[in-house]
Amino acid sequence: MNNIQDNILYKTRQHKIVLILNFLKGLLTVWIPFWILLYLVSNLSWIVNIIIYLVFVLVIFYYNYFFWNRSYFLVTNKQISQNVRNGIFSKFSMSIYFENIRDTAYSKNNLFHYMFNYWTFFARSSAWADWDFMITRVPDIEKLYKIVNQIHILPADQRETLDRLWADKKVKKESKEDIIKSEYEKLMSIKWIKEVALLSDNDKKYLFENEEDRNHWVFETIRKQVVFCFTHDSDFREADASIILRLWSKVIFPAVSFHEITRPSTVSSSPWIETHKYLSQKFENLALDDATVLVGFDI
Repeated sequence: MNNIQDNILYKTRQHKIVLILNFLKGLLTVWIPFWILLYLVSNLSWIVNIIIYLVFVLVIFYYNYFFWNRSYFLVTNKQISQNVRNGIFSKFSMSIYFENIRDTAYSKNNLFHYMFNYWTFFARSSAWADWDFMITRVPDIEKLYKIVNQIHILPADQRETLDRLWADKKVKKESKEDIIKSEYEKLMSIKWIKEVALLSDNDKKYLFENEEDRNHWVFETIRKQVVFCFTHDSDFREADASIILRLWSKVIFPAVSFHEITRPSTVSSSPWIETHKYLSQKFENLALDDATVLVGFDI
């Protein structure tokens, strides 16, 4: 670690599919040519050949396991960091301190991400900067995202003394109704917000079927257990993060945080025109220039 006072709160490696794919790649590019060469030039018995093949397979697997096992992602009370061992004499490290984090995000960008449930995690130091910190192929991303954001919102003096995660502490269990009421009142207390409505399962179904496919963040939001929709005018504060994510030539619309709500995996999003029209029917005092925003979280 860069600082011996860091307390490690969470550690994870890349998804195991990374290890499997690298192992299969090694078999195709190294083991099969070796097997063909040995078959053509060797006068050894078939038993000896099989033993050599098996030993060679084990060597290739351990070679890939060595690098996978020594590449990890850490969350401490001071920073998030990644350490990647990508060669016998090659190592890559990157970190960003919580005090410098402006916002975080995560995304799935292709079919394999959904098939194997691995994600890309981002963090950056300002709303105008490119992503300063990125780690790919992260398993159990919602747990990681929750941990990072819960630590991020803590005052610096509380982070200094943090030595374990909240899951280790016993807390009073709130009912779903109490949580909904509490967060509803919190949203209504924000000066820019005019009206708030709780979305039903039928509302979520409508949004899922009618939202613009490229608007990834709405789909992430409506997956949450509790989803509110609220209205605001042009005076509403800027989003916690950029609502457009550009990486190389690809553009997506990611879910972003909503710092006023601190429930697990809170995200917010803005519906497009057609779904905005549907949501507008829930409000009595919606002006022509008012916008609707979704905010969702898990209990």
